Amino acid sequence: MSRPRIGITPGAPAPVVQPASRAGRRPLAPVVRSSAMLLLNEELARARMREREAEAARERLVVRLSAARKWRRRAEHAARRASLAAAAVS
Repeated sequence: MSRPRIGITPGAPAPVVQPASRAGRRPLAPVVRSSAMLLLNEELARARMREREAEAARERLVVRLSAARKWRRRAEHAARRASLAAAAVS
């Protein structure tokens, strides 16, 4: 039979470890002291998200345009080959 380790109770939740104190430094998360400040932070986050979404949409458009150009070049090349083959047959 194994002995339980000292200081650990079976079935008890694990102790929560607090991060080390950051003496003389800013806190990790901004401290919101008023509802106006909270709304300002939320509006800033929304603006950043809108910018990121617009950038992603532009990148998707660039990818679509480059794919369309590639397929157009392939189609033109295939049409040239087909016309050359038709001219060789006749």
